[in-house]
Amino acid sequence: MSTLDARYGRRTRGRWLWPTVAAVGVLVGVAWAAWVALDTDPVSGEIHGYTVESPTRVVATLDVRRPDPVAARCTLYAQALDHSVVGERTIDVPAGRRERTRVTVPITTEREAVTAVVRTCQVLD
Repeated sequence: MSTLDARYGRRTRGRWLWPTVAAVGVLVGVAWAAWVALDTDPVSGEIHGYTVESPTRVVATLDVRRPDPVAARCTLYAQALDHSVVGERTIDVPAGRRERTRVTVPITTEREAVTAVVRTCQVLD
């Protein structure tokens, strides 16, 4: 009675394999969590409110937050009921002393919009 195990021996995986895989997984998870926690944008924008004034115009109120008094560039867009983008506007916010600045942004649309959304806000070089 001859089997391959008897003839060649059974190949064993070391006891270190699964603990090593688990340790590497934990290390990657901790590194990712630290990266996410420490990677903060110096400028952020948030829609405070918006008004649909006509089928071709939305006026958004944007709150721009920046810890340093730096100039910023923000891009906003308007969406229709079917979630398609119907208008977009990029504005420059000048450097100021206040951490939070509120800006009114009119957006011209190709058809009626139902909401306004911030796409990006970044430091203006």
